[in-house]
Amino acid sequence: MSGADAVMIGRGAQGQPWLPGQIGRRLDGGIAEAAPTLGDQLAYVRTLYDEVCHHYGLRVGLRHARKHLSWALETAAACGRAPAQTLKIWREQILTSDDPKRVHRSLEQAFDDFAWSAAA
Repeated sequence: MSGADAVMIGRGAQGQPWLPGQIGRRLDGGIAEAAPTLGDQLAYVRTLYDEVCHHYGLRVGLRHARKHLSWALETAAACGRAPAQTLKIWREQILTSDDPKRVHRSLEQAFDDFAWSAAA
């Protein structure tokens, strides 16, 4: 062990809200974990989106959450090996919406689309 009191993750966690937990478990003597499934990634992203909107309030939260959604969509599309055009379409639809319910529905559809790309 290095004796460090903390680890700064920074940009490495963009689009991967599960990463700090994985690193913490690994530092506590656990085994290295693979990236979560797309379904689990969706659950993390939905929770993060809801918590950001709740914390900042809907008006500010929607704008602030967009960058996190953008990073998460890029990560999920890469995991699903989705074409760049597919990612672009979903980003445009999700990142321009001001309706949280629509965002949730679109996220679910996007992640399903990415999963289909992975299966192809």
